[in-house]
This record gives sequence, structure tokens and C-alpha cells, in this order.
Amino acid sequence: MKGGVWRVVMLGLAVAAAALVFLGVEITQLAADDRTAFTRGLAICGLGLLSVWFVFSRLSRHFRDLGRLSDRLSGARSRIDLEPLSGGRGGELARLAEAASLARGGGNGLADGPLGNGPLGGGRMDRALRAALVLSDDPLLILDEQGRVEQLNPAAARLLAVEEGADIGKSLQRDDLARAMERARGSGAPVTAVLRRTEDGELSARVADLGLSAGTLLSFPARGMAHAAGLSGKRTLSLRPAQLATPLGDEEPLAALPFVALWVATAGEEPDDGPVIAVGTVRLVGSRIFPTVSLTLLIDPVDPVPASATARHGIDTAMVAGERPFAAVWPAIQEALHNCIAVGIGVDLGLAALARSAAQGGIADPALPPSLDLGALAGALDPALAGASPDRLADALALPRHSRKGPQGEALFQAELAVALISRLTDRGIVTQGQARALIAGGGARVSLTHPPQA
Repeated sequence: MKGGVWRVVMLGLAVAAAALVFLGVEITQLAADDRTAFTRGLAICGLGLLSVWFVFSRLSRHFRDLGRLSDRLSGARSRIDLEPLSGGRGGELARLAEAASLARGGGNGLADGPLGNGPLGGGRMDRALRAALVLSDDPLLILDEQGRVEQLNPAAARLLAVEEGADIGKSLQRDDLARAMERARGSGAPVTAVLRRTEDGELSARVADLGLSAGTLLSFPARGMAHAAGLSGKRTLSLRPAQLATPLGDEEPLAALPFVALWVATAGEEPDDGPVIAVGTVRLVGSRIFPTVSLTLLIDPVDPVPASATARHGIDTAMVAGERPFAAVWPAIQEALHNCIAVGIGVDLGLAALARSAAQGGIADPALPPSLDLGALAGALDPALAGASPDRLADALALPRHSRKGPQGEALFQAELAVALISRLTDRGIVTQGQARALIAGGGARVSLTHPPQA
């Protein structure tokens, strides 16, 4: 698209750079004895090379902008794949993730939110929506973490016979979709998958993970599909207010419950004392672990970390010095825990520590999740494991040995322990959350049934 002008300009800059390099070599040979002339000559050559680089960078940007302008003026509506939109935080897919997060009610408000000013957040929101609209030549929809349809265009509504707020499990096989979502999260880029319909047939799809708690984007290529003839017409993408968290009732099967393995380190002399200085989380649904959907945070408690606390979890003052305070990282922690059941050994102590630090940071009503103590669950399954150490539990459940250093390693261990215990529960015919809690209660173990402990 840049054409011959681009090639001529680049050739000229290359010749100029080569001439400056040649001149620098000549100066080193002819003016070696004259220190002043030698220094002055090399300085001139260096400034010349910097000037060539500056011209090259400005021209590259200029021609790139011309290419974009040409594309927009041409009005081309060719199909755009998801792959170019899989970049980092600066990519269009990242902006779409921010838009989806804002639509869920993230931030302090639409007018003053992180995406700018205006009723929909200004320029950044507009760019995110434009990216989605470009893709909407194909059927496109966004799912939340529970598999509900949050946003879709008419083409997707006709293809899958769904509407906003509907359960995607009524149209597509959940197992196929879960595997595709896991691959997308693990690779950090959109993936291609074949998704089976619940009734009959298969669909080829592109699956992209929009980030932690931001949902999943599905795009179905229209070419070659039997439904392609009916996919024309006005294409829009609507945003609706965030839905309330789905109740996680006692009748819910353990295999479908959203869990978050939680590990918390404090700076107190005892495990149940002191401010929070580290948090690690890993998401899992039933017995499926999503290690890429994780959170690792170090938090500066201001005061030094006592040696007894460091001996307990391995985190010292130098490791947390200069990190953000608890109030600054709390939104990320809250997002990681949203609409999940927190699991872990002594998880109630961790939730109580989070509640304490939230109160000290001036955070009112932190809305912590319900919990399920894995130590209590292991003791209810096998009384010989009551009060057992993490290493003993790992040996008893035949967990693989790997490094548990740091918040992420500890949280991943808690997730693996949860999967092993859920498998043991299933073998014993305990398949719902209510049955698991009844087992713990019958064993005399303490567990938070509906609400976490308060500090």
C-alpha cells in the first residue's frame, strides 16, 4: 500500500546512513592524532545518524497513517479475523474488554469512568465498540463467566436462536466451549474451535478471552455456512446494565460451581493477625483449573514485616517495599473473588484478614464471597486428616509435588487440592454444594455456610 514512494524514501535513508558510517570510519583513520577534530567528527556523524533515525520514524508513522486513511476512504468491508486484535493492553481487543467490564458496572460511573468522559465513556469506548462492529459482519456475541449471553448482534441471534441474558448452554455444548475458553486463556490469543450444537450439527468459531471477569468473545465465520444467506441487514452491538451475581445455592452441583482458590499472607505475629501483604488466587470451575486466570499481588503494609511472619510465608519487608497499598489493589482482589466460592486451607482466616485490611483502608462493605474450608472438608472425608498440614494433605491425596513459592504457587496448590477433594466427594456420591456442607457440618468442622467471617 505504501508503493514506490516508500521504497525510494527508504533507499535514500539507507544510503544516507551508510554514508555517515563510512564518514565515521574515515574520521577515525585521518584524525586519530588530532583529538579535537576526532571528537568533533564523530559527534557530527552521531548526530547525523540520529537525524536519519528520527526522519525514518516520522516517515514510517506518516505512511502508516496514510494507509489507514486509504482503507477507511475505500469503504472496504472485507472480513477481518480476530487474530490482529489479539494484542496487549493497547490493542482493540483490550479496549473491547474494558468496554465489557464497564458495561458490567465497573468503575465509578459511565460519565467519569476510566474510559473517558461522556455517556459511553468517550473516545476509548467508541474505539472499542467500533472494533466490535467491524467484526459483526460475522455472528458475534460476548458471554459472561457463567455462560450467559451479555452482548450479541442480530446475526448471532439468528444463528444460535438466543437473546441477551440467555444461557448459551441451550444452544452449544458446554464441554466444547469450556475447552476452547481454556485454550484461549492459556495462549493469550484467539483460537479456532469446533463447537457442537445441543441439538444437531457443528459450528466453526473463533474464541477470544477478554481477560479476568471480562467475559469471552465468540465469532462465527459466515462463509460457507448454511445460514450465510440470512445474515445481512443492520448490525449493532448493544450494551446492557450489569446483571446481579448468580445465586450459588446448595442445590448447585459441585462440578459446575465457580470456585476461586485463595491464599493470603499477613504481616502479623500470628496467622490471624496483621495487615494483608500478599494475595494469590486461581480460578476453577468444578474440577477444571484455569491457571492462566490468576492473580498475584504484593502489598506494602508500611510497617516492617516481623521475622516470625516471614518465617511463616517467606515474604519479607524488602519484597513488599514500594508496592501499592491495600486500598489501591482492592478492586483487583474484589474482581478476582466476584461471584465465586473461596476455597483453601483456613480460607476463613484469609477472608477475615481481607475484611480487616479493607476496614483499615476505609473500604465500606467489601462484599466478600462465601467460603469452603478445604482442611475441614478433608477432615470430614477422612477423620485421620483432621488438622493435617498442607504437605500431609498433598501426600494423602497423591498431589504432584511442585514449587509452592510465592502467592501464585500457593494458590495453585489450593486449587489442585480442591480438585482432588471434589473427586473424592463425587466418588462418595456427594455431588452438590449442600451435600458437601452437610458432610462438614456432620463432622463437627467449622465452615462459613453463606457469609464469610467479619473482622
